[in-house]
Amino acid sequence: MELVIDQYDLLFHRLLPQFFTATLCGFIVGYGREVRHKPAGIRTIILISIGCTLYASIGFYLAEKYPTIDPTRIIGQIATGIGFLGAGAIVKSNNKVTGVTTAAFIWAMSGISILIGSNLYLIPIVLTLLLVGVIWMFEMIEKKLNINYKEDAD
Repeated sequence: MELVIDQYDLLFHRLLPQFFTATLCGFIVGYGREVRHKPAGIRTIILISIGCTLYASIGFYLAEKYPTIDPTRIIGQIATGIGFLGAGAIVKSNNKVTGVTTAAFIWAMSGISILIGSNLYLIPIVLTLLLVGVIWMFEMIEKKLNINYKEDAD
C-alpha cells in the first residue's frame, strides 16, 4: 500500500505539476517559433521540455530516496544528449550555416526544463518569458538595423 501512495504522490504532487509547467514553458517558446515558421516549433519544444523535466525529476526523486545517487550525473547526460540534438539542428550548405538559433533554443529550453524537474516553478516561467522577450527584442533591432536578418534564416 505504501508503494501505491508513494507513486500517487510522485505522480500528482510532483510529475503532473512539473509536466504542466514544462508544457506551458515549451508552448510559449514553441509558439513564438511556430508563428515565424522556424524549425523546432510547438511540438518539438514541448517534447524537449517534458523529456528534460522527466529525466531531471527522476534524478532528483531517486536522490531523495537513495542518498548515494547523484542527480547531477543525470543532468550531465541530459546536457550531452541535448548537445547532440542541437548539433543535428545545425546545417552548413553553400557557405551558409543555419540552425544555430534553433540549437540555442533547444539548449536553453533543456536548462529551463531541468530547473522545472528540480521542483522550481516560478524561475523557469520567468526565464522562459525573458528568453522570448530578449529574442523578440533583438529580432526587432536586427530588422531595424538590417543586420544579417533574413526572413528564411533560422
